[in-house]
Amino acid sequence: MHEVYREASIEDVQRILSYCCHHNVTNGGLFEVFTTPGTDTHMVIVNSGGDDQPLEQFRPLGAFYLNYTRPGAITIEIDDPHFDGMPERKHHVAAVRQVIDLLLKHAYPGTTLSFNDLPSIPKS
Repeated sequence: MHEVYREASIEDVQRILSYCCHHNVTNGGLFEVFTTPGTDTHMVIVNSGGDDQPLEQFRPLGAFYLNYTRPGAITIEIDDPHFDGMPERKHHVAAVRQVIDLLLKHAYPGTTLSFNDLPSIPKS
């Protein structure tokens, strides 16, 4: 189930996409970008792992989607409220939201963001 988390301009979506492509796991970043062929729809996987960890130790934290429901929409898959999933899943979704907010605010050409210093997500 997809939820629109943020609406952004097409330019901001392209800026975030460019940042995530440039800072992918093979370049030492945390992102993996998958594009639906023939469309402007993209899935961005956010991995957890430190700057100094080997690639094998990175683990998917969650994903967000660019232009999935409509141009400029940034969506996140959320759990069905009737789904009895892992409690940690809620923290993963909150962390992905935090990453999206940082990307919207700070991911400009020439910048490198450190996600290691993010504040802890409070447990509810």
